[in-house]
Amino acid sequence: MAKTVNALDYLRENSDAFEFSQVYGLDGFLILENDFDNIIYANPKILQVLGYQNLQEIQAADLFLPEEFQMIHSATERFDFHLFRKDRSRLSAEGNILQLPSENSLLLAIRKTFNKKEQENLQKLKRYTSILKDTDLGAWQWNVQTGETIFDENWAKLLGYELQELEPTSEDTWRKLAHPEDLALCDQLFQDHFNGLTDYYLSEARMKHKNGNWVWVKDKGKVVSWTQDGKPEWMAGFQEEISEIKHRLGVKKMFIDQAPTAIAMFDNEMRYIAASRKWYEDYKLEEEDITGKLHYEIFPNMPEAWKVVHQQCLAGAIRKKDEDGFINDQGEEQWISWEVRPWYTHEDEIGGIIMNTVDITRIKEAEKEVFEKQRMMEAVFYSIDVGLVACDRNGQLTLFNEATKRWHGLPAEQIPQEKLSEYYGLYTADGKRPLEMSEIPLLKVLEGGKLENEEIMIKPNNGKPIIVSVNGKRLFDENGEIDGAVVAMHDITNRVETEDKLRISEEAFRGGFEHAAIGMALISPEGKWLKVNTRLCEIVGYREEELRKLTFQDITYPADLESDLQLLQELIAGERQYYHMDKRYFHKNGHLVYIHLAVSVVRDEKGDPLYFVSQITDITKEKVAEQKLRKALAEMEGLFESSTQVSIMSMNYNGVITSFNTGAENLLGYDKEEVIDKQTPLIFFPEKELQKISEEILTETGEKHEGMELFQYLAQTKMHDTREWTYIRKNGTTIPVQLSITRIEDEGETIGYLKVATNISKLKVVQRELSEILDLTKDQNDRLKNFAHIVSHNLRSHSSNFGMLLDLYIGDHPEEKENQILQMLYRASDNLKQTIDHLNEVTLIHTSVDENLKHFNLHSSIDKILTSVNAHIQESGIEVENLVPQNIEILSIKAYLDSILLNFTTNAIKYLDSEKDSFLRFSAEETSDEIQLKIEDNGLGIDLKRHGDKIFGMYKTFHRHKDSRGIGLFITKNQIEAMGGTITVKSQPGEGTEFLIKMKKNHED
Repeated sequence: MAKTVNALDYLRENSDAFEFSQVYGLDGFLILENDFDNIIYANPKILQVLGYQNLQEIQAADLFLPEEFQMIHSATERFDFHLFRKDRSRLSAEGNILQLPSENSLLLAIRKTFNKKEQENLQKLKRYTSILKDTDLGAWQWNVQTGETIFDENWAKLLGYELQELEPTSEDTWRKLAHPEDLALCDQLFQDHFNGLTDYYLSEARMKHKNGNWVWVKDKGKVVSWTQDGKPEWMAGFQEEISEIKHRLGVKKMFIDQAPTAIAMFDNEMRYIAASRKWYEDYKLEEEDITGKLHYEIFPNMPEAWKVVHQQCLAGAIRKKDEDGFINDQGEEQWISWEVRPWYTHEDEIGGIIMNTVDITRIKEAEKEVFEKQRMMEAVFYSIDVGLVACDRNGQLTLFNEATKRWHGLPAEQIPQEKLSEYYGLYTADGKRPLEMSEIPLLKVLEGGKLENEEIMIKPNNGKPIIVSVNGKRLFDENGEIDGAVVAMHDITNRVETEDKLRISEEAFRGGFEHAAIGMALISPEGKWLKVNTRLCEIVGYREEELRKLTFQDITYPADLESDLQLLQELIAGERQYYHMDKRYFHKNGHLVYIHLAVSVVRDEKGDPLYFVSQITDITKEKVAEQKLRKALAEMEGLFESSTQVSIMSMNYNGVITSFNTGAENLLGYDKEEVIDKQTPLIFFPEKELQKISEEILTETGEKHEGMELFQYLAQTKMHDTREWTYIRKNGTTIPVQLSITRIEDEGETIGYLKVATNISKLKVVQRELSEILDLTKDQNDRLKNFAHIVSHNLRSHSSNFGMLLDLYIGDHPEEKENQILQMLYRASDNLKQTIDHLNEVTLIHTSVDENLKHFNLHSSIDKILTSVNAHIQESGIEVENLVPQNIEILSIKAYLDSILLNFTTNAIKYLDSEKDSFLRFSAEETSDEIQLKIEDNGLGIDLKRHGDKIFGMYKTFHRHKDSRGIGLFITKNQIEAMGGTITVKSQPGEGTEFLIKMKKNHED
């Protein structure tokens, strides 16, 4: 309390500090301790802005964004930051800090900041009186505390009055003219603005015109001054008449109200303007009128993600999703396809959003059912009433379906191309002349590509001429080469060409039609496209002017046309108000588009149909997925039944066998009828084997599982359990099998188990034979090892004796020391001793290697070797780089690792190219299970074409060097392989050599 008094006293007594708080703290200020841990004082203005009643409610830690705290704490000039209101909404603000001399405190002056639009609105409010004088807007000012009200002349004229007719004016003047049903809403909107819930007061309400009519007006205003205790004082705003806008919205509302799909129209505040009957049905809203209500009041549990989508679309974005699943208020899973986009006023301003949803729950359920039970079905295209003709790349006919034969009155014949028109009676659409060869649709497609809606006449020898519309495209083989062509012909002889051109108000349907999230069209009673929107053109691939030359029958898949026309007749007859169906359209490029169609009818004053309103939703993705599921199911079932050598059986959760394939019958000797829905798999297993596995699990986990519970446990502990078992056949004999047990899941829940087994009797025989061979080989290796030790020991003794004899002889006859024969004997003795040492070393390499493997840091090991030969490195001038990462460790024997690294280092020095700047480089890479060490130099290199097959041979040398022995690479390779590694080499004479060594990785970490 003392700190608060001291700080406020300082503000009162220091004019500069007081002026600082007033100039920079337009929306209030805070006095805080220097470390920002405690708020000493908050003036009433900032309390109101942040939504608090008193200082005791505020904690400093709750006000600031953690990521901005350091910036605020160290600021020395104006800065932008954010504050949290009491409701945890963010407030963008501009801050200035003044250090106070008392009690280590500071003053944080706060002024709200606004985006560009808000700043413009505030500027308009300040200048509203002068700006609105020459407009159709009426200005007003209102003292909220006293009721004093000021209207300008325009305000009175909007209601048909002169201002003096209404004087003296007050708050009651407005209330008497306002519609009684709108007053409560307006008062609530005022309170929302006063409480800081809205930036502006904005309402649409009815006012009584002098002529007695009610007119719609839009009011927009803002509090421009506040009392000292934080209450609203003066408000200023303007009013405009919006009756015409309301009328146009009414037209749009009527259109949406009658739409047979789920569509809803919202204003900028997400209040309902209109919603279709289907919207009410899909979201179980039949019992309430939602017009004017907030969307979030109707759906209080609306996820935040949806609110973000709404705000994005209110800003001009278009958002959609083909599939979106959720749990509805009834606790049921529901799937929808949705699109949200803004709608625009006549002034091209966003008036709100239009939301369209299509309930695809039935489709998703159908997909699941198809996945479980249905098989793919084929359509027999010969039965459709569409003429299909195809040819190969040479123009020879390969397809001529029944409809085509019927129309031509002739079978398919291989006729020369120049005589096709004459033979098949192909004429121009007006029937005046036969088609030239270049005009024949099939040949045009083969030569020129795609053909769309080309009309020709067929004049059969016996029969009535018909007019057909032809579409076609080329066929390509797997290499993308032209393989032929195909055309589809639709009989359009009876198509009615007459149509009534309807004048459709573009303004009335701009928001609800042109910008609809789904395809929409107005269609004449004869089927002509009168008006189509952009989305429909996207779905079928046609431009609007192209579609208007067609009927919906032209692009409807023939098999779907009859049911569509039947529903249309019921609609015309008044037997239904609208209808829905799934059907197929032909896309402009020839492929099928699956759509969901909703159709309603608009009638004239006599009740006759004027036109149909069609709403089209693209469901191709869902249908294609359904077909793939059918195909996959059929293939899986075929695979199951075709497996004659593999036993496959499935069982339900309780273990009862539900399927038993041919392979199971062959392996076990039972028929399906003997086991399906009658037995569990326990009849196929020896009791002792089941008991053994049960005891192993008990030992490992302390849990006891017996019977079918044992198999359930094995399948549940991992995705699948695979091990060797013994099967008991029907005749009592036993066979060893490799058995995999897998659980079957449905949406994460185990519903059964699958057992797949293969006969491994032959494998067992091979295993026994292999074991015998390995035992024999081990025995022979042990004998060879003993022999090597004996030979090495005995030769070493004789070699030593031979050397001693030479030494004794020279001792007795020193004059013979330079004798050439004796020198050769000395060298032979040394070479023999060295050979024996090498043989002994090779023999010992493979002895107990795995028992001595330890992990070593590769980088450090290389550094130690380089240090030990540093003098040689300096003398040779070679540049050595150790690029091995410092964290790589390998499994190795230290002596072997040192020997390997030393050998490669000294070889690089020994065989460097004196004409170059020589280098030696160590690098390494780590994979999931091994370390790859690369050793590179640019020395003399090795001719691998000549020496590649003997490069690691014993006593093989490839350069004339006085120290070359040909044993180093031989021993190095044996050491690497003894530790479980491999070595490969790349080399070019004169360019250098690269060795790649792969060694075991240390897995202890």
